[in-house]
Amino acid sequence: MLGKVAVLGLIQNYAVGWVLHYVYLPDHETTTHTGHHGAQGLSPFAHFLRDSTLALPVSIGVLLLVAVAASRLGLRDGVPERIAFAVGAAVVAAVFSAPEVLAHGWLFDEQVTGDLTSHLTGVALVTLRYTFALVLVAAVLFGVPWRARTLGETR
Repeated sequence: MLGKVAVLGLIQNYAVGWVLHYVYLPDHETTTHTGHHGAQGLSPFAHFLRDSTLALPVSIGVLLLVAVAASRLGLRDGVPERIAFAVGAAVVAAVFSAPEVLAHGWLFDEQVTGDLTSHLTGVALVTLRYTFALVLVAAVLFGVPWRARTLGETR
């Protein structure tokens, strides 16, 4: 299970990070972040890579937490379970995105000069939407990570 979750977490983390840095944040970057150790000295790609790499353990941890909880609840591998896994992963990832953004600001001495609530909500909504979509596609294509398939078993 850990291997499946780690691969999914890696893909989910960098895909959501890319959307945040290249789709959502470019409209906000010039007006919301300030700080002498902030992203101003980094190229956009290095900024994306740094932030996404730091978030990777949280992304994998979130997916592992949801997968273990689903496994402990005895969920099988049907359509409702796959949808529930995607919804659970998206909601938990969105909730954890707020502390991640706050920790990011503290680590790199960046403050949000605009509306902090609006910024956190925007990041959480982007995380929610894209995590749901990616995890749902993975669950549809490969099944749920807590259920091992036997040789010759069909999906």
